[in-house]
Amino acid sequence: MRVAFVILLLSFLVPGPVRAGTVLTLNDCMDRALVNHPAIRSARENMNAGKGRVLQASSPYLPQITASTGYSENHAQGGAFGENITKSYTTTLSVNQVLYDFGRTGNALDSAQFGTQAAEMDVDRVVQEVLLNVKQAYYALLQAKKLLGVAQKTLEQTESHLKQSEAFFRAGSRPKFDVTRATVDVNNARLGLINAKNTVRVNTIALFNAMGLDPVRDVEIEDIFSKPATLPSLDQAQSEALTNRPEMLKAESDISAARSRLKAAQANYLPTLSANGAYNWAHGTQQMGSFNGVPLQGDVQDSWNAGVMLSIPLFEGGLTRGRVGEARANELALEAQRDSLRQSVLLEINRAYADLESAAARIEVMDSSVKSALESLGLAEGRYKAGVGPSLEVTDARVASMKAETDQVQALYDYQLAAARLFKAMGRGGQ
Repeated sequence: MRVAFVILLLSFLVPGPVRAGTVLTLNDCMDRALVNHPAIRSARENMNAGKGRVLQASSPYLPQITASTGYSENHAQGGAFGENITKSYTTTLSVNQVLYDFGRTGNALDSAQFGTQAAEMDVDRVVQEVLLNVKQAYYALLQAKKLLGVAQKTLEQTESHLKQSEAFFRAGSRPKFDVTRATVDVNNARLGLINAKNTVRVNTIALFNAMGLDPVRDVEIEDIFSKPATLPSLDQAQSEALTNRPEMLKAESDISAARSRLKAAQANYLPTLSANGAYNWAHGTQQMGSFNGVPLQGDVQDSWNAGVMLSIPLFEGGLTRGRVGEARANELALEAQRDSLRQSVLLEINRAYADLESAAARIEVMDSSVKSALESLGLAEGRYKAGVGPSLEVTDARVASMKAETDQVQALYDYQLAAARLFKAMGRGGQ
């Protein structure tokens, strides 16, 4: 119910269609996914179907009222007075009410309610999976845009170095090899820029797909890579996951529903007490032959009936016993699945936590590596301009600088994604 209300509220608050040039924050993307993603809509309708099953299961608590009307004509041969003919229009109103069924209806209703709870938890699960996919797509697009910036800077550097090499060659202070090598570097940088632009375009489409929207090109997103995450301890993360994870809550609801179904099946061994009644409004004639040539006729009369019935199952060929056995086996299977899920959740938490710690350590290392690589590149370019350093030294320093910046962006991406996976594993997918 909590998720359904939030989604309904967002349907009124989410901004209009995304257009080219729009700046999207991560929260904007998640809000749009909550409203538009088909997987969430499907899960919500499954929850609504569960509510319908609850209504069905509660119906035996209320009277079952039926009305019918019709015309009948009956001809009976023989008898002391000849043929007996009855013609009538009859309208009937009947009422049936179960008085007591030894928990059959109550347990069926409990099972339906627990099933609806499980469907609500499944909505939470789908929501958290969709939000994780949105975060992953958002971070991937942000990574691609940063790498595009690295590629553009690399192209500018190689073009500047090519101009310097050509100038030295024309002055006769550098060989033709330097110009050729610089030209190759420029071509490689241009190819890298083309690939980086294509990656941005593909990841933009992936982000819109994660939101459940048709793609729009040329959108901007907020740079949140440097934003640190507030992280819990490993013990807290494990405890919270086992308590709040939608899959764990759904597993408990499924087990409770299975137990109620078992009790409802066992109630089929016991009798059912019900009351019923009906009233018949009749209009017609009844001809009961003739006496001395005079027809014997009468009017069809209204009638009513009422009664109490106790139904006791004596022998059903093992039907109830089979249903009870099936229900008990289903309950035990769900308990085993819950235990298996618990182990999977703990593994997921520990893996995400380890990935997070590794990414955090790599960020510190890469910050230092980028600083050193940029210093080396500056020194190599200075030596080349001074005529004391070779062209290959500049190329090697530039490659090392580009790799360091790429690795730094990758570490930032891995950190944010690991944090998102950790929060999703804890049952905090929207954080």
